Amino acid sequence: MKQVIFLYCVVLSVSAFSQTNSSGKKPAAKAIICLTYDDGLASHLSVAVPQLDSAGLKATFFLNSIAGSSDVLGKASPAVVGWQQAAQKGHELGNHTLFHPCPEKLGWEKQVAIEQYTLTRILEEVTLSNALLTLLDQKKAKRTFAYPCNNVIVQGKDYSTELQKTGLISYARGGGDRTNIVTDYKTLNPMQVPSWLVEDGTTLNELIAFAEKVKQAGGMGIYQFHGIGGEFFQVSKETHKRFLQYLNANKEHYRVITFSEAMNSITTR
Repeated sequence: MKQVIFLYCVVLSVSAFSQTNSSGKKPAAKAIICLTYDDGLASHLSVAVPQLDSAGLKATFFLNSIAGSSDVLGKASPAVVGWQQAAQKGHELGNHTLFHPCPEKLGWEKQVAIEQYTLTRILEEVTLSNALLTLLDQKKAKRTFAYPCNNVIVQGKDYSTELQKTGLISYARGGGDRTNIVTDYKTLNPMQVPSWLVEDGTTLNELIAFAEKVKQAGGMGIYQFHGIGGEFFQVSKETHKRFLQYLNANKEHYRVITFSEAMNSITTR
């Protein structure tokens, strides 16, 4: 009996030791990194997705406009094929409305300016966008959402609560800058999760510096990318590629997962 008790104690000791580092402390939890891309841009399919696939990383793409026809009669559009394939490879397709309404002060014409919208109209647009995304990716009934131009105001009111009530959206990403690192999961509003809107011309060192801060804080950092080697808020192809290589080479420090996976993880802790 004494031998059995002794062996049991040894097993417990080994188990406890395996969960600690050489200093006797438990290893720090990996920082969560979410790579998100807005607007369904051509450079996402031609550059970002191939680079992500090459690095073995998954990302979230918030789509608002998808070309549904091809210049060749009877042939599917490259966008439809591309986003279907991206979803099949494990990338997340998120909702970014249909027409991407933004404030007029940012240069939006009246036809697509948020000032012309009612709460009913924006919610109908989100509903239709969800249906469209389901045609591309049938694995999810609910979607994550990103506010166009990071704006949550319709008719002078925050519509995030009403958006949540529809049951269509699980989590929503907002905007922010490179100081927005999530560390307090208990008080985090799942319908207004902050991110860093990556500025035009951001360098590799700046991208890495943000990840390092997230690692030091032991929290979650969300990158909000737009153009990769093209379009606007542009990050160069080489910078993006090398940043993915950095993340891939530091897997012991980072969990690079989709926005919905990250939010599912932290909300169940």
